[in-house]
Amino acid sequence: MSSNHFTRAPVARTLAALSLGASIAAPVAAEERAPVLENIVVTATRVERDLSDIGRAISVVDREEIESIAGQSVADVLRFQPNISVEGGPRAGSQTVNIRGLGGNKVLQTIDGARLSFESGHRPSYYLDPELLRNVEALRGPASSLWGSGALGGVIAQNTLEPTDLLGDRDLGGFVRSGFNGNNEQLTTTVALAGQADRVNWLVSGYYRDSDDVELGNGDTLQDSATEDYGMLAKVNWAVAEHHDLQFNVRANNVDGSVPANGTAEPNETSNFLLDRDSETVNASLRWDYNPGSALVNSRVLAYWNSVDIDESRLADGRADNTQLDEYGINLMNVSDLGWASLALGADIYREDFEAERTGSFRPAPPEATTDVWSAYAKAEIPLAAQWRMDLGLRYDDFTTEADNLNDERSADDTSLSAALVWTATEWATLALRYDEAFRAPTAEELYTTGTHFCIFPGFCNTFVPNADLEPEQAANVELVGQFSFTDTLGADRINLQASVFQNEVDDFIEQVVSDPSFGPFGDAGTTTYINVEQATLEGFELQGTYQRDALVFKLAYGQTRGEDDNSGDDLTNIPADTLVADLSYGFLRNTLFAGVRVTDAAAQRRTDFSENEDGSVFDSYTVTDLYASWQPAWVPGLKLDLNINNLEDDFYTRAWDQVPEAGREVILFARYSF
Repeated sequence: MSSNHFTRAPVARTLAALSLGASIAAPVAAEERAPVLENIVVTATRVERDLSDIGRAISVVDREEIESIAGQSVADVLRFQPNISVEGGPRAGSQTVNIRGLGGNKVLQTIDGARLSFESGHRPSYYLDPELLRNVEALRGPASSLWGSGALGGVIAQNTLEPTDLLGDRDLGGFVRSGFNGNNEQLTTTVALAGQADRVNWLVSGYYRDSDDVELGNGDTLQDSATEDYGMLAKVNWAVAEHHDLQFNVRANNVDGSVPANGTAEPNETSNFLLDRDSETVNASLRWDYNPGSALVNSRVLAYWNSVDIDESRLADGRADNTQLDEYGINLMNVSDLGWASLALGADIYREDFEAERTGSFRPAPPEATTDVWSAYAKAEIPLAAQWRMDLGLRYDDFTTEADNLNDERSADDTSLSAALVWTATEWATLALRYDEAFRAPTAEELYTTGTHFCIFPGFCNTFVPNADLEPEQAANVELVGQFSFTDTLGADRINLQASVFQNEVDDFIEQVVSDPSFGPFGDAGTTTYINVEQATLEGFELQGTYQRDALVFKLAYGQTRGEDDNSGDDLTNIPADTLVADLSYGFLRNTLFAGVRVTDAAAQRRTDFSENEDGSVFDSYTVTDLYASWQPAWVPGLKLDLNINNLEDDFYTRAWDQVPEAGREVILFARYSF
């Protein structure tokens, strides 16, 4: 494998693809090209702000880009953003997001402003299907001053479809979208209908997906990667009275299929058994917005309920397990314009009820546990001068976890601070120097799991030992963020750039430690427990930019992260490879045909010097090319055809730290009819 990080072959393929497109269609005129670099409003900061003015590193993937990627999961649609990688291999249900070297439950996810926290063993944690997404935002870096526990690496804010996305100025509208993926013979169908009358608008959407096993780049199939899943979204917005608005939102999702107990690894007959897994999730929320036009009152109350119910049975012997989480919460927030400052005050209160049943002997015994969290936060934006602003954030969280089956309780609290100095240097440049803290409270499973972890032979079993003294994981991040926007640089063009440099100090990592067995006269199979270890430093930088001229759009994203254990000097695991993504697209036939090529070049990950890596394993570099096109034929109003060819050259490759190779070539065709 070449040691070059960025090869020349992708550039040649890009030019060839554009030459082919230019030979079959005339370019669209400049005045006919709709602008694509419009201002973007983000919600991951809790208070809606223009992306160019917030002084944070955030990527936004809108509906158009989601469809051009044809991602299989929320994590999958974020894979081209800088310093963001997908963990878990090609099984969509096993995929999670890694931001700047921190993944899993160290990255918080929210859906329509409500947090969703579920982590249990190797079970799925992302349940919203991309078919229901309006957009998804990835806030990179610690953010507990905004969201509390879990935001060590960042926040994935998922926003679902709105009725206005389908209606425009019509009273009734909708779409039918159906597609086929030739790699795993996946059929997907989505139907949505929306309407509005007087003070009410509404939306109902549902999807169904059925797939076979994934084919890898070497021609093999990924055993037990087939799934059948379906879900729905219903949303009603009601302007109850002047200044008062209500929104009711309900979602449901079901995923059924056989999968290894650890879907991120290959199955085996000794530890990673094959399961029949049926996952059901239900989410409901009610939001009240009150905005009387006063500078002091702009309020929101959001009440929500999340339910996750997973039934599993081992295919070999039918052994059944059940895992359940019910989460109830309420968010309160008011934003005031005080003249000399903008002030947001809020409170988050939520409860997590977790329980699990494990049948059979010699099994882990997760606790029946309840976690209660009470928190309050403040966020202020204070102008200091014409071009200077200070952003301050402070949050206090009090959390209690009680294990009913062990009659034990753990209480703790934490304070998270955020401070940023924002300088609007010119109309085209904004710089922010910021400091952000974050924490993650230990989960009920980490605190209180008992029972058997594994057996070396019958009667000689490693057991779990609870540790109710676990401290929360802590992060403190210093970062410099730059936002730049230029127009008419090389003619009638526009350039948007975002760059950031960061250093994140993370302490008290929670890790599972398995002690070695002893085979002497008084043999001991050892124990498994969770402990706080490592003081670590993660540092790096990222760059993303977009260039548009007439019908031509070029996007570039690059991310680099380094991680080291401050005590031992070992490299940290799960640090993503240095990755460059280049995306070039062009519009033809008066904006009715768009075609593009996207190239991902990941360097080899050779920073794997840690004590457990006794054989010196490293991860190879890879380069993957995707093609995509979208066509809206003028003679069939409302029809849109999307074509994706992912992994064009059918490469056989594995992402750094994953145990399962990625999917081979995928030819995906979607047809959407809007009415």
